[in-house]
Amino acid sequence: MSMNYIDRLTIYCMRSLDNIWSKPSWYFKGYSDYWRITRSNSESIELARILRSLSTVVGHLGMNIGRVVWSGQVDPELDRGSIILPPEFVLDDYPVPIGKMDVLVGVTIHEALRQTEWSENVWREILNKKEEINKPANFYKKDTLWQLYAAGENIYLDKRVSGNILGDYTKKARKALIPSPIRNLSRNPVASCLFDIWEQAVLDDAEFPNLNPLYSEPLNRLCQKTDGLFPIAGDKQNSVILRSKNRAGVYLDIWDDIDPLIQEWEREPASYFEKGTTEQRVKKKKRKKKDADKKKQQISQDVWDEIDLELSVGGRDLTPLIKKICDNDDKVLRTTLSDFTIPAYAETDRQLVRRLKNVFQYYAQKVKKTSRGLESGKIDRRRLYRAPIDGKCFKIDQMLSEFAWNFNVVVDASMSMAGFKWRVVENTMSALYKSLESFKNSLRIFGYFEWDGVCVISELLRKSILYSIAPSGRTPSGQAIIAAALLMPKETKGKKFILHITDGESNAGVDVKYALDYCKEEKIDIITLGCGYKDKDVLFNQYGKQLQFLDTIDELPKAIERLFQRILKY
Repeated sequence: MSMNYIDRLTIYCMRSLDNIWSKPSWYFKGYSDYWRITRSNSESIELARILRSLSTVVGHLGMNIGRVVWSGQVDPELDRGSIILPPEFVLDDYPVPIGKMDVLVGVTIHEALRQTEWSENVWREILNKKEEINKPANFYKKDTLWQLYAAGENIYLDKRVSGNILGDYTKKARKALIPSPIRNLSRNPVASCLFDIWEQAVLDDAEFPNLNPLYSEPLNRLCQKTDGLFPIAGDKQNSVILRSKNRAGVYLDIWDDIDPLIQEWEREPASYFEKGTTEQRVKKKKRKKKDADKKKQQISQDVWDEIDLELSVGGRDLTPLIKKICDNDDKVLRTTLSDFTIPAYAETDRQLVRRLKNVFQYYAQKVKKTSRGLESGKIDRRRLYRAPIDGKCFKIDQMLSEFAWNFNVVVDASMSMAGFKWRVVENTMSALYKSLESFKNSLRIFGYFEWDGVCVISELLRKSILYSIAPSGRTPSGQAIIAAALLMPKETKGKKFILHITDGESNAGVDVKYALDYCKEEKIDIITLGCGYKDKDVLFNQYGKQLQFLDTIDELPKAIERLFQRILKY
């Protein structure tokens, strides 16, 4: 039966490989042994690292690819673009053997290609060109045509990557997952066996003894018509839309050629399309044994949570980490890091830059630095033996400023900050960056807002370039401060500061109290500048003593200068 590689992997998981002597040869060797070094004996960590490795691999195929997840980790209806893999393939086998990892890589590559090459669009093109196939009377013909399309797409996608290392992974997955023919090929022919034979004959030059003679003529025509797919698979100039239309034309040409030859063949139950009403299908689904549900729930919810936490570390989705900090509060919004920014055209106040530099230099910690092996200076008793050799027996002691501060600036980018307020913020951040540019301090600037139930956090200072975003949405201040604290350097000796700039109260996401408590736990000093908000009591109730009021946004540059004078002094 023609199917995609994930379906084949799911069927393979139903087989037992408990006995080490029954495991195939591909199980013990593979290509991933050369690059996969992040292995673990822990179940949650290993499953998370597998997903991260697979995401890295498929990232080389293009942008139009969803997330790689395990079955049961996400709701398929909420994340339809995901590549969903069955975890049963690797359960209780940690660290995962390199052979299994190769198969997972091959399956993921194949399914990622299905998205980048718009395979679903090919089927829609076929139905649009063959409208009569949609009639109820042609139900079995439609199912047979789908089997031809599925086998043809498997051939096309494998040929698409056959010329590089990714093709080696798909080849290994294909040989490991494609079983021997389920049906005796000497019996009466059926369409599903024909298409399976076609796929294996084209891709692996497989031979099938004792083949029913009735297979010969349609199989020869299929192999001849397959030559039309190879130029499309090697085409790198035409668009993906044109390639999908060309494939649809090839499949319909093959169908018109072999349909008369297989019309009188034995019919099988529908393999893809279900027949009957929705109510009948629901009743069938309910007829399951209780033991079947227990077998599927092999991974507990705690393990799924641990996997999400492991994926969040160093990733863009910070939601699991924030949920853990907030004790799984129901108000937690999905929090993600975004790079969708534009260059900032800020006007830098040079006088403010000079004053801020003076502040940093004045309050910097003085550290004694000794330069040895010099030709002049004070005599270095430890190097007197060099006097008759080259005369470099002197030293100079200097008191140098050590800049070891870590600043994370979190700026409210909600709709109320648009216009003049945002321009003042941009100019002030530009001056702050210029004043710290030549020092060895850690400065990160973030802008945040809520949009469509998601807390979006954008880093505005990347690779010494200041960026900007368009203010919009609401104000999830609590989650933004927690995210900034999570992104603070962990292993550092210097003091840690978070400067939060906002013009109003937090009106989305979790309470600010979670953020203040977490900063206190991590020994991070946080200061909030409330710019021009009339209801001061509301802000004071949220931020407490960590709040400083400004009457207008114009006072922000001077307030920044005074603030650093105060916090760096102590």
